[in-house]
Amino acid sequence: MRVPVRFIALGLVSLAAALPISKPRAAAPQDQPAASIFYPLVGSWKGTGQMAEAGQKPVNLALALSCVKASAGHAVSCKMVANNKDMLMSESDLFGVDPVTGKGHWYAVTNQGETHDHVATWIDAKTMKATHSWSQGGKKMHETITMSLPTDKTMEFRGVVTADGKDASSFSGKLER
Repeated sequence: MRVPVRFIALGLVSLAAALPISKPRAAAPQDQPAASIFYPLVGSWKGTGQMAEAGQKPVNLALALSCVKASAGHAVSCKMVANNKDMLMSESDLFGVDPVTGKGHWYAVTNQGETHDHVATWIDAKTMKATHSWSQGGKKMHETITMSLPTDKTMEFRGVVTADGKDASSFSGKLER
């Protein structure tokens, strides 16, 4: 006999309604998800930045970054916009920690169709380094991004992409809450 899905759903709702409601307990520091290392990013940030291709003059950009806790605190999700009168760059980011390897990951997707899975490590309590490597057009590409949060209200970052070990482009910025 096949049970209609609506009856299964109704049964689950009834079961949930019958369970005692308890106030969630405050998490002790040792109960924090591993992704809490990315919690300093949470908030709304605005600032300025520069982007440059190797050998060319940098272009100035207005930057906006908004980050929230996601997946019940096991991730941080961010939206970034960098623009000026000639260009718009939009990026969605997801930060988390692989529970098996203990490595931090920063998955980025841009409006230019780029997708990067950076491995992120914290150099110290206020500085994160993220790297991603790939091949493109027969060249070995590598991106290194260093992000620092010198205070609770300031963030600085610098990213450099190399092609076969030579600088290809850079992106840097300073933001404030």
